[in-house]
Amino acid sequence: MPRIIRVNMQTLEVKHQPVDKSYLRLGGRGLTSWIVSQEVPPTCHPLSEKNKLIIAPGLLSGTGIPLSNKLSIGAKSPMTGGIKESNVGGTTSFNLARLGIKAIILEGKPKDDALYVLHISSDKVSLLQANEYRGCGNYELHQKLRERYGDRVSILSIGQAGEMRLLAASIASSDVKGHPSRHAARGGLGAVMGSKGIKAVITDNATSSRIEIKDKKTLQKLSKDLAQKLVQTKAGLTKYGTAQMVDTANALGGMASYNFHRGSFEQAELINAETLYRNITQRGGEPSVPCMPGCVVRCSNLYRDKNGRYLTSSLEYETIVLMGSNCGISDLDVIASLDYHCDDYGLDTIDTGNVIALMMEAGVLPFGDGGRALKLLQEVEKGSVMGRVVGSGASVVGKILGLDRVPVVKNQGMPAYDPRTFKGMGTTYATSPMGADHTAGPAIPGRGGLDPSKTYDLTDPRGQVELARDLQIIIAVCDAMGWCFFVGPDPNTMHLTAKLLNACYGWQVSFEDVVEMGRRILRWERDFNRSAGFTKAHDRLPAFMLEEKQPPSGRIFDVDQNEIENMFS
Repeated sequence: MPRIIRVNMQTLEVKHQPVDKSYLRLGGRGLTSWIVSQEVPPTCHPLSEKNKLIIAPGLLSGTGIPLSNKLSIGAKSPMTGGIKESNVGGTTSFNLARLGIKAIILEGKPKDDALYVLHISSDKVSLLQANEYRGCGNYELHQKLRERYGDRVSILSIGQAGEMRLLAASIASSDVKGHPSRHAARGGLGAVMGSKGIKAVITDNATSSRIEIKDKKTLQKLSKDLAQKLVQTKAGLTKYGTAQMVDTANALGGMASYNFHRGSFEQAELINAETLYRNITQRGGEPSVPCMPGCVVRCSNLYRDKNGRYLTSSLEYETIVLMGSNCGISDLDVIASLDYHCDDYGLDTIDTGNVIALMMEAGVLPFGDGGRALKLLQEVEKGSVMGRVVGSGASVVGKILGLDRVPVVKNQGMPAYDPRTFKGMGTTYATSPMGADHTAGPAIPGRGGLDPSKTYDLTDPRGQVELARDLQIIIAVCDAMGWCFFVGPDPNTMHLTAKLLNACYGWQVSFEDVVEMGRRILRWERDFNRSAGFTKAHDRLPAFMLEEKQPPSGRIFDVDQNEIENMFS
């Protein structure tokens, strides 16, 4: 039987609980958002003992289905003040699911300032003091933990930013090569983990599975067909990773540049997918690496410096743009170094990239100065006042610097797609319960909604509300399953999800049931946010996006606000 591990950090008690009937058909984001909505007071302080951190594998995780091993982590966000789910690749979701663990609930706060490690094996869960790891970055920490617990363990951890409870703090997840390079980055959940006194969650490798598959033959057939389809259709992602979007977004005039003052970057060819691929292959790196078990797309990469030394894993579109063109930086090695330090300290690269660009706009350092940007970021490790400011996210920094052009929604920094061009993406930024988040409803070229007969022009304001709503519903389902959304956020995936759930669990769910699951998750999240004090005014982009024409396209964000405000009604 699946179980829930509940850890009370005030009493240091670890309890194993059978799964309540209401939880049985929930997983991933569905389970984290349900538990947060039921057990966390919406008006509590996110770093208080009343908040809870929920860690949950998806409903399909651990089953051998391709792209199904993402892990959901949820809490009330210290950055947005609302509900938050941030999902991440790596190996933890696979191992938790195979160990029969439905969720880990971290609650309360330690009475002292001690740090702890939660160690999970097939027969025991232990809460161990870990003060010797205080101040460790994620890379040093993961090395020490592997020396102690073995090379095959899965690790979730926080770096210095999480210990300091900075608002942009992330939770690192070890990838298949053991690097702490995958991050549940958005919303400051690393700060919540730090407030619980947990430095790391270690899960032993699950050598056998406790998942009982009801129809193995059907599951294997569906999984094989899916794997073959993904290998054929995602070849570009496999070769170039998400960096392939650099040229596309730049050509469309929708790539964040110079703190969103422009939608294109004159040196884009220096940071695009071809340059990244050339650097990686010439230096002995790896252009195609899986981020989790069962990943056949392998859009991750391993990047080395000019001397062939490991620098980071993985360089992705959002990081390349927010720490590159948005800061006027055109050197991939500098961007990779910034990414490495964010991974080490445990910081969201999206919010931190926005922070650096805001400081450039305010004249703290000039646009394009990668060396000074790196020195600024390294202040985080020192724990200096400036370092704590850098790690506090774009909304806080914009207020400190007295700026009126701050690209945030619900206090969360915008990803790299400029809403004045990517209007469906901008609608998602405005309306997602999670704040500005491209993964919540990724309206990029070629994406459609729940009605396959409809197509959308991403630069046309018409139809974007419907598209963003449908994509948010689909993505909520994907997050509940443990899917990477590169499986395809579309109706076909929802039909496949129903078939796979029925094969795994012996259920009789339909396409409509699966879609309703996504709607239900969004209702829980929006209800929580309303109880936390959110109003329709929170579902807005910053005013400059509506008023300031974006060079070179001359576009503004002109999706009808009344439609946006009534999107979910």
